[in-house]
Amino acid sequence: MARYEISIKGRLDPSMLTDLGPFEADEHPAVTVLRGPLADQAGLRSLLTRLQDRGLELVEVRQLDADEPGE
Repeated sequence: MARYEISIKGRLDPSMLTDLGPFEADEHPAVTVLRGPLADQAGLRSLLTRLQDRGLELVEVRQLDADEPGE
């Protein structure tokens, strides 16, 4: 299982964070950074589709190294 860091423009509603799954969220003034595990590429694609369906603007997606906690 790989860990990802996904940056989204703006701030997310708390209920939306709950709907997205087991992600840690760091909110900054202009960006929300989600970090968490995804089982495979299909899981990543599903999450990205859900973000797009909610009208959220994707800033960056990166796969974290196994020993990288994220920032």
